[in-house]
Amino acid sequence: MNIAVIDDNLEERFFLRGLLEQAARKSDLLISINEYSSADTFLKSFEPELFDLCFMDIFMSGTSGMEAVRLLRETDKDCFVVFLTNSPDYVYEGYEVNAFRYLLKPVKEEVVQQILKLCTEQTDRIRKRLTVSINKKNLEIPYGKILYVMSAGKSVELHLENEILSLSARHTFSRTVAPLLTDSRFLTCGRGIVVNLHHVKELLKDSFLMQNGDRLPVSRRLYASVNDTYMDYQFDHLS
Repeated sequence: MNIAVIDDNLEERFFLRGLLEQAARKSDLLISINEYSSADTFLKSFEPELFDLCFMDIFMSGTSGMEAVRLLRETDKDCFVVFLTNSPDYVYEGYEVNAFRYLLKPVKEEVVQQILKLCTEQTDRIRKRLTVSINKKNLEIPYGKILYVMSAGKSVELHLENEILSLSARHTFSRTVAPLLTDSRFLTCGRGIVVNLHHVKELLKDSFLMQNGDRLPVSRRLYASVNDTYMDYQFDHLS
């Protein structure tokens, strides 16, 4: 796991590095830590997908930590960001940039260990890929980019965030969705339809309303179990 620590206080960077290294040893986790003394030096070296986790101090000279994360989010939606501060005043702004956690200093070791554990689990989810064949070329589609999969006659359609992919004839619907259904995000809601619950806006009386406006019918036979699974998923992902 690649981690960035951005704080203009050398002692606090050193302290957090020690906590991270200690927590990683206890969890048998391999980590790499890069330190930055300002948000500006961090942004100069930042590249999308370079870091899995960033610990960002909010109050620094030059660009603030909050503004740095706003800039980061323009190109990297998946990096986990943990804000560090002496004041709880900016917690709501942290939600605006999809902060993973908001920690008051001094940071405690058990909290750091919990964050590493959760980030490791969720990073594994982000990295999952579905391998498919399009025009005799193999593509790896991140699970998170898949809105839903639908059987369309003799073909299978992958509905992604910005496009629809029609799979080659060798891809049957059952074979395509089998790996997806081992992931808690995906659910069969009707004959020939598997939906990614992460992209659902609302469960209606007879269908899922997706965040992009699409509506997917929900089988009456499956509705009760679909509703239970969807409610459980929402509860588990309130943060």
